[in-house]
Amino acid sequence: MSPLQFVWYLNIGATLVLVFRLALNGLIRVYRWLFLYMLADTLQQMVRLPFQFNENRSAEIYMVGQAAKTVIAVFVVLELYKLALAERPALAKFGRNTVGYVLAGAAVIALGGLILDPSVPPVSSKILYHFYSFERTMDVWVLIFLLLISLFMTWFPVRMKRNVAFYIGGFVVFFFARFIHLLRAMKALELGRFDLPLWDGFNIAVLSVSFGCLLVWVFALRRKGEESSTVIGHRWNPVAMEHLTGQLDVINTGLARLSRRKLK
Repeated sequence: MSPLQFVWYLNIGATLVLVFRLALNGLIRVYRWLFLYMLADTLQQMVRLPFQFNENRSAEIYMVGQAAKTVIAVFVVLELYKLALAERPALAKFGRNTVGYVLAGAAVIALGGLILDPSVPPVSSKILYHFYSFERTMDVWVLIFLLLISLFMTWFPVRMKRNVAFYIGGFVVFFFARFIHLLRAMKALELGRFDLPLWDGFNIAVLSVSFGCLLVWVFALRRKGEESSTVIGHRWNPVAMEHLTGQLDVINTGLARLSRRKLK
């Protein structure tokens, strides 16, 4: 067994444990899209496992599974905005609507680009390269909104559940690691290396990062985390916290009034 295979198996095992723990702790209803994303990831990896040395079959399974995960990732972001801004529903609704519209537009633009400009570099699989290109575009926008909500939580003193804080921080790192893996896979495909996953130290490092995120979720996402809350932004400066909290309340109130006017 190669080191990369070992780390890959660790990721599969950790994802399985996380899925079962979310179910056993009754957190599926709260973190529905995280559960579905991890379930889809588990199924994708387990189905690929017997075909890891069959390049064509492995690529087909990858594309089917990754297409499902790309769609689910959009709803993960929407879920994060809803949970993180739960105490300010108008601001949460504005954030979710913005994310939804932009990601839908990004999907249309990405598909349109593939149709209008179908040219690809000389690679062994044009279909896989086109899929990588679409996935890359969607992942970039998902990452942008993940980073935005992370920066928002870091700056503004938003009170959230302890589980939500671990959810946001973990998914940002987890998704970024998978995105780096995608960029490396695209480059490898251009160089004529078709194998998925790529057998090198780079991917060992990437999978090790994702494994670390999975371990954090396994031990951190508990029922008690729903009962306790935390504040990240400016917790070291009570005066700034009070001022920024007031700003958030003003923004939320303004958005709520604007929403009511639109309904009239």
